[in-house]
Amino acid sequence: MLTLEEKISIGELSVTLVGQVIGDKDGFDIQFIDLTEMTYLTVPVDGYENWKKFKDFHLGMGINFSTIIDAKFDEIFTKEAVKQHVDKIKF
Repeated sequence: MLTLEEKISIGELSVTLVGQVIGDKDGFDIQFIDLTEMTYLTVPVDGYENWKKFKDFHLGMGINFSTIIDAKFDEIFTKEAVKQHVDKIKF
């Protein structure tokens, strides 16, 4: 099991994506497991309840951060990109 993190920005929102790789160099799956270090305009968005309120508020204005973040995860954590990390591990 390998955990990878990538800090991204979406406008004024900054989050760290956490992905988990399960398997070995011959075959693996990538799962989006968490978001950490969430800040908006440099103000921390701490805790699940505050994150949910933040997303719901913006969803009411037509901004779906869940969809945007999922797309960013898929863009960053491609099989090819993750394979580079997996290949560095000695099994």
